[in-house]
Amino acid sequence: MPLKLDHDIAVGDHARNAIKSFKYSLCNLDDIRLLAMHNKIVSVGDVTTEKLLKAGIEIKLQVVDLVTKRDERHFEHVEGSCEVANPPGTISLQLMDAIAHFMGQDKIGRIEVSGEEDLAVIPIIFYADNNTVIVYGVPDTGMAFIKVNEDIKKEIENMIMEMYGNEQ
Repeated sequence: MPLKLDHDIAVGDHARNAIKSFKYSLCNLDDIRLLAMHNKIVSVGDVTTEKLLKAGIEIKLQVVDLVTKRDERHFEHVEGSCEVANPPGTISLQLMDAIAHFMGQDKIGRIEVSGEEDLAVIPIIFYADNNTVIVYGVPDTGMAFIKVNEDIKKEIENMIMEMYGNEQ
C-alpha cells in the first residue's frame, strides 16, 4: 500500500543516526560525470550544486538553502525556483510535495529551502526511481553520492512509516 504523506515529519535522533549510516560513496566530479551518463543527478546543498553546474553536469533537481556552513557564505536566488519552508529537524509537507512534483516530471527543477535542506535526501529517495544518483556534501570531507535502489527505497519507506508513528 503506498504511503500517504499528508503532514510534516519531525526527524528524531534515531532517524538522524539511521541517515548517517546510509552507505554512500565519496566522489569527485569525474565520478559524477560518469554516473550522469546513465542516471539522473539530484544535488542537495549549495556548494555541491555550484560545483556540479560549473563542471557542466546536468542536474535534474537542485535542493539548496542559499547558505553554507552556518551562514559563512550566501548564494543567489535563481528566478523561477520553487521556494519552500522546511524548519530545522523537519521534513515539511511543502518540501515533500515539491520533491514529488519535480521527480514526477521530465523537466529540470530547483527548490530553494528556507530552513534546512539536508534532510531532503529522505523524500528524494522516496520519490526517485532507480536510475537516480543523489550528490551532496559531507562537511569538511568532500562530495558523496547515494545511488537509489530498491533496498534503500524500502529502508526509507520503513523510516518514514516509523517517523509518522505507523499511522499508515
